[in-house]
Amino acid sequence: MPPSSPSSDGDVDDEHKHLHVRLADDHTSILDLVTEYLQAAGKAPDWYWRLAGKLDGTESDNIDDLIFSAFEAGAFVAHEHPEDLKFDWVSEADCERERKMEERGEQQKEENRKERSTMSHYA
Repeated sequence: MPPSSPSSDGDVDDEHKHLHVRLADDHTSILDLVTEYLQAAGKAPDWYWRLAGKLDGTESDNIDDLIFSAFEAGAFVAHEHPEDLKFDWVSEADCERERKMEERGEQQKEENRKERSTMSHYA
């Protein structure tokens, strides 16, 4: 299902919203979906992932190929797996709140990892 545009009721905030496309399920792997696209398109997933892993800024001669493939993969996923995507129109304030929540979540994960590491040391 294509994303609907922000409401057109004249709300000024809606004019400043932008689209976020996310995976609907945290357990779905975008890497698997991109690999599926590459295979369906007759492209070599190994080449793509090796090249993507070697990217250092924009120095790669193949950056255009990677960007086009990523864009095509996004269209493929939206067409073949629409149930795996969710579309949200968000404001800059929404983005900032989301960033802060993700930062807190990453900090919590790191603290939990350190705690498990410490506990396993004494086990």
